Amino acid sequence: MHDIEVRDGSGEKLRTMRIKSEDHTVHEWTNSVVMLTHTSSSQRLAVVVLDAKNHKKVLVEVPHNKSYSNRASDFIMEIFGVNSNGKIVTCCTRSLDPNEQNETIDPVEGLNQLQLSRRHISKAKYEIRFSSSDGTKFIFLTESETDEKHFFQCASGTTKYEIPFPLKPTKEYEINVFRGECLDPGRFTLSEHGSLKFQAAMSKGRLSSLHKRATEFCNDRDLHRRIHFLYRNKPHQYFDKIRSQNRGEMKRYMKNDGGDQASPLNRAIPGLFFSAFYLKTPDGQLILPPDSPFGDQRFHVAVPFFLNSKNNLYFADFYCHYTNHHVTLVVTEANSESDKFCKENLIFLESFNNPFLYYNRLKHCFFINTSFNVEVFYTENINIGRLLLCGSNYAFFTFCSSVGDSRTKSFIGQRKNVNCNICNLNTS
Repeated sequence: MHDIEVRDGSGEKLRTMRIKSEDHTVHEWTNSVVMLTHTSSSQRLAVVVLDAKNHKKVLVEVPHNKSYSNRASDFIMEIFGVNSNGKIVTCCTRSLDPNEQNETIDPVEGLNQLQLSRRHISKAKYEIRFSSSDGTKFIFLTESETDEKHFFQCASGTTKYEIPFPLKPTKEYEINVFRGECLDPGRFTLSEHGSLKFQAAMSKGRLSSLHKRATEFCNDRDLHRRIHFLYRNKPHQYFDKIRSQNRGEMKRYMKNDGGDQASPLNRAIPGLFFSAFYLKTPDGQLILPPDSPFGDQRFHVAVPFFLNSKNNLYFADFYCHYTNHHVTLVVTEANSESDKFCKENLIFLESFNNPFLYYNRLKHCFFINTSFNVEVFYTENINIGRLLLCGSNYAFFTFCSSVGDSRTKSFIGQRKNVNCNICNLNTS
């Protein structure tokens, strides 16, 4: 039970109320979280976090703001009961107007935008990253299917928070984060809000089933062709900048959400994408595509740079975009941090014994499976200048036509076709 007093920005009392829960979960509460919302703007204004057992009196102060009135009828209060694991075991809403019924809360508006991102640490454990280290962060995690909620508080001075338990594999989640400035211990005014939705990573067992689907799809040995180079398309300005500003160093970046939304690779480790996609001529020979949606310049690198005894190869994804199917392979430097992640979460492949991209010991050359587009995610930076010094048999540039505006390629990544019965495990 809490006695709550609400005051406006000048200290004038707006309302007092007594909140008593008859819910059977009340004995589980370790913390109570009280949030004040302006109803017409749906703007969260203040939050109070207190020990549910020892603090019975609560003071909530409405921040002074000329853009809205301070009438009691203009505000709604949300009260959350939180257990020791951060799970919200009960919640309710109360209007500050004693003559009004309880109301539901509309989506958040009015607060400044707090930029959020996530990182998959391993085995469906996630870290939330904030654009600013200022202020205390209040994190609400919701599993979409069950509406199960958790609440976490992250102290000022950090730009990341690790969720203290693994999420349920392949389940959809929503995260809402509020940034607050401390008035005094336990009381905060809210100034920023950010949200993101995502699907938790699939288990390694489920990825193994997806790998089996991909293997079954490409069992025609007649579609295997010799390959000598992988290539990376980007606008020529991208490569010019690397030469002029990065001393020839091509920097890796975080993998986006393209492909299967539950791929363990998504938002997990950084790398650089290279393609093994070639067109076939009528007589079965491989030729490069004449154009690319990713840019007008191609950097070609010999396959042995990627597949060798110092590197490891993994399967990460199998998906389609309504037309061609794609397989994502990951190449890591052995015993690197990226390699450790891949060992735990992805499917290890022998570089001379897999159906996608491999070295044929008898013919002493590399082969690609043309059943689908094979893309390789290489998890180290690459010094372009050093590779070019090895000669044109190892690395070189070419140009091609560019299709569309490569600068508008989505940071999020294009999702897979969820209705395909070949590359989706939930369809028959």
